[in-house]
Amino acid sequence: MGSSRDLTAPRAWTAYYRATASRPPRELLLRTLDHIDWERNPRRRRTAIDLGFGAGNDSLELLRRGWQVLAIDGQASAARFLAKRVPARHRSSLTTLVAPMEGLELPSADLVYASFSLPFCSPSAFPAFWASLRRSLRPGGHFAGQLFGDRDEWARRRSMTFHSAADVRRATRGYRVELLRETVEDGRSFEGPKHWHFFDLILEKPATG
Repeated sequence: MGSSRDLTAPRAWTAYYRATASRPPRELLLRTLDHIDWERNPRRRRTAIDLGFGAGNDSLELLRRGWQVLAIDGQASAARFLAKRVPARHRSSLTTLVAPMEGLELPSADLVYASFSLPFCSPSAFPAFWASLRRSLRPGGHFAGQLFGDRDEWARRRSMTFHSAADVRRATRGYRVELLRETVEDGRSFEGPKHWHFFDLILEKPATG
């Protein structure tokens, strides 16, 4: 997902996609995919949901690795941008859905991946969506993504969701926590310098969960 440079405007979203299209797949996605041992738990079809796919870089990596991908974003411009980038040989393995996270019931999946997108779910809708995400994961399935911390520069934005460290621990209950990494740093966003506070997560749903 993007920044606050009035990304409600279609032109701003398109500019964001173009600016990030050359970015390699996120380290967190690669780490998750390398971690999953499908030889121990084979499936006929590996299915992934990419939430807030933006320019589509991570969806394209999943497709390249042979996954069936449902790419979801709240912006129709994201779906149009991704459609132009998908190689013909992978088009049958990709489904795109333009929809907000609020009120969305996710289908079953082996992996739900959300690269910096979950904080853009409204605070009032987040608990129900987080529960939907857990329900969507098949036993042994994984979630990978980020939650924004309460010391993030954008934490005053009431339309976004932020978590304390205690909140994150509560949110991960019932999962096998394979990664919980907190980052607090000064860096950059699409709109310029930014103070970041976020938690990287890789979670596994237990086979009996």
